[in-house]
Amino acid sequence: MTTPVPKVTLSPAPRRKLTETVAEQLLGAIRTLPAGTKVPSERELTKELGVGRSTVREALNGLAMLGIVEIRHGQGVFVTGEASPAAEPSSMTAALQRGVTHEFIEARLIVEVEVARLAAERRTSEDLARLEAAIKKQKARLGSDLDSLIDVAASFNVLLAEAAHNEVLRAMLESFVTLMVERAPQIYGLDGFAEWDLQEHQEILAAVRDQDAERARELMRNHIEELSKYYEAAGAA
Repeated sequence: MTTPVPKVTLSPAPRRKLTETVAEQLLGAIRTLPAGTKVPSERELTKELGVGRSTVREALNGLAMLGIVEIRHGQGVFVTGEASPAAEPSSMTAALQRGVTHEFIEARLIVEVEVARLAAERRTSEDLARLEAAIKKQKARLGSDLDSLIDVAASFNVLLAEAAHNEVLRAMLESFVTLMVERAPQIYGLDGFAEWDLQEHQEILAAVRDQDAERARELMRNHIEELSKYYEAAGAA
């Protein structure tokens, strides 16, 4: 009789832990270098550490947020000479998160501003109906379960991309959702944020409904720029 093999339940290894490990390794090496020393390139570090280039980039951004290195675009990464003897793990984690949030906001400004403009130009009556339904759900879930509120609020952005009728942009917005949802609890915990976010979505929807492309574009840019201030207030940017 064959003995049944016990089932082992595993979860995917968190990417953040790998990035933290790489950042800590880099910090240990950088502490020995004088100020002004140029850090090896991302390609060299990727090969040396055996990790993906995006992981190295996130780690370097985190160290830059702590003031340990300076990233000079077009020149490279340089040691500042300000590495403290003890960079607490909690400080490292927070810095890595701020670095990713900064790049996330930058990417949203590039992509979503144009998505809003195209949505206003190209939306159909069916697109409009779906956007209006999402807004109604977002309003109905104010003050209720936070996870469901975050999910429906994020869905508005994806529906807007669908209304732009560009498959590449829609796929990009869908890739943003994970980061949106991951960071949302920090800012939704701020007083008045949920109501502000709903109001912003309603105004963007009005511009899309009116097919006012420039107004939709302007509103989305302002929305994302203000959003970055909420991340800063929450200590996430």
